[in-house]
Amino acid sequence: MDNFGEFMDKTRMKQIRIGARIHVSETHVPDRGGIGLYTVLRAGWMDCVGKDGIERTSCPGDDILYCLSGRGTIRIGGTTHVVGPGELAWLPGAGPHGHRADASDPWSLMWARIEAPDLAGLRRRIFLRGRPVMQVATGDRLVDWFHALFEIMRLRPADLDLRLNAKVATLLPLLAEQRATGPARMSPALGRLRAALAAHPERRWTSEDMEAVSRVSGSQLRRLFRQQLGTTPRAFLRRERLNMAQRMMLETTLPLGDIAQSCGFFDAYHLSRDFRAVTGRTPSAWRRAELGTILALPPQD
Repeated sequence: MDNFGEFMDKTRMKQIRIGARIHVSETHVPDRGGIGLYTVLRAGWMDCVGKDGIERTSCPGDDILYCLSGRGTIRIGGTTHVVGPGELAWLPGAGPHGHRADASDPWSLMWARIEAPDLAGLRRRIFLRGRPVMQVATGDRLVDWFHALFEIMRLRPADLDLRLNAKVATLLPLLAEQRATGPARMSPALGRLRAALAAHPERRWTSEDMEAVSRVSGSQLRRLFRQQLGTTPRAFLRRERLNMAQRMMLETTLPLGDIAQSCGFFDAYHLSRDFRAVTGRTPSAWRRAELGTILALPPQD
């Protein structure tokens, strides 16, 4: 089978469309110069009828569905999720997936298929490790976002790829906000400890210290960090210490050993180990590259 045949076999889909009313349907073929940018491959708005739906083995990009009214379901692999009014669902296109309207109350959907260098990473940022469906508290802003996207794709300006990149970039923080305004907003216990760790990462934080500040147990703390921040208390603290170390490397001439101890690391070795694990570079190499060559001022007349 040639490459085109293999592609068609991989993306072949079973379509179950009875008679949806399509308000908007836009497509985009990205310019080769846009490789590495966020983009939108397809977008639209439709009112489904009956049990309208689609099943795919895979497709390029991920689909974002926003339910304006009615109900439906999405399927990712072997898992099915119900989606209701005001909820947004994110379907990864890399594997089997599908969606279907509720037969008695079919949904009206706005949707966009986005492509990005690391879609899996974006999904983790937005949903952490939870259900890929969220209640959107600021639905009017999301609807405005879709309408603006439709208009950009309809007009097809010369800088369309750059405009779509910027448009997707504004969607991501909008979705991330929903964790702060919806049912999963940050708990007071997590907020107290997060603020304390960020303010004083250099402290020798023990588990007992963290429990005292947050006023919850260690196991509850780990659960909150995992559910609401997608990390652990120790990993969060380590990143705050690395942020502090980077500032000191740029703003002082202190040796790495002194910086390590000032930021809560045991010694320069432990700073270097953690720094390299996160950035891929040693602290010394990062510091040299960031500082570059200090240029002398020209002599004054």
